[in-house]
Amino acid sequence: MIIVNSRFLTQKITGVQRFAIEICKELKNSNLEFEFVTPKNIIHNNLADFLEVKKIGKLQGHLWEQITLQLYVLRKKALLISFCNTAPVFIRNQIVTIHDLSFRKYPQWNSKAFSLVYNNLIPFLAKKAMHILTVSNTSKQELVNELNISEEKISVVYNAVSSIFKDQLDINNNREKENYILTVSSFHPRKNLKRLIDAFLKISNSNIKLYIVGNFDKNFTDEGFDKNVLSSRIKILTNITDKELKTYYNSAKLFVYPSIYEGFGIPIIEAMSCGIPVCVSDISVFREVCGNNATFFNPFDIEDIKDKIILSLKRTKSDLKSTEKYSWNTSARKINEIILKLN
Repeated sequence: MIIVNSRFLTQKITGVQRFAIEICKELKNSNLEFEFVTPKNIIHNNLADFLEVKKIGKLQGHLWEQITLQLYVLRKKALLISFCNTAPVFIRNQIVTIHDLSFRKYPQWNSKAFSLVYNNLIPFLAKKAMHILTVSNTSKQELVNELNISEEKISVVYNAVSSIFKDQLDINNNREKENYILTVSSFHPRKNLKRLIDAFLKISNSNIKLYIVGNFDKNFTDEGFDKNVLSSRIKILTNITDKELKTYYNSAKLFVYPSIYEGFGIPIIEAMSCGIPVCVSDISVFREVCGNNATFFNPFDIEDIKDKIILSLKRTKSDLKSTEKYSWNTSARKINEIILKLN
């Protein structure tokens, strides 16, 4: 029996949850039999219906995972798969997914409580679990170096692009005449939005705007930013659907992703799949993801970010073939193969 830790159905969707959702949609249609198990406080009900989830217990969050789920899996003597970094700590017969080690490499980005929990939980899970999944070779190497995990115990399963971003664009796209640079990001220190905004405001062409797709954090404007500037040249877009996001990608002059640290970076391949040029931080994982299909800048150098944006605006498109290797179906089949080897 294979049980999938589906607690992600109770969480807002970021890159980690997106990985879990898309993989599980593929696994549901595979030849293996999976049982998707969740707490009761589901917020993605359509997905839950599609996966035919089983709701168990009265607890929520970490307590549900560490108590309710753990007892359920042990009682069923099942193989457990978890896709979102955390998992029950006392189960040996499980596959865990560790997306990155940001909590360890950049502890200043998180609260002391978060850092304490993750710095104890993740290394323990990595050593306890039968196998580990991660989303890039860069993250795999970090797991090997930082946690002293054997390479043979870790498999790279790439993120991919949802089919909606590959479909033909609706002809009624009313953004074609808008002149903007696009970024898709949460308002988190690792995303480096402050330097991107500083660099953007140095661009002399006042006709071009910066669109930021992400849930806005009001604290962001309390740290030295002029709210009038943010509202006049910079547009913050919240609660954007995938269909709407596709139109923003397709009409953008350029996609910029200035992150200091990532495990992968799904928005980059979404943008590339829509054919727009991309300009990204010069970090190892983005070199892995983009290859030669991007312009790279020093994420700590505002002048370099500005110069590379200006240079990138002269490019016309991305190489669509560069995203063909990123497929949710391919990633799910690789997970199936791993399961069959372990069983």
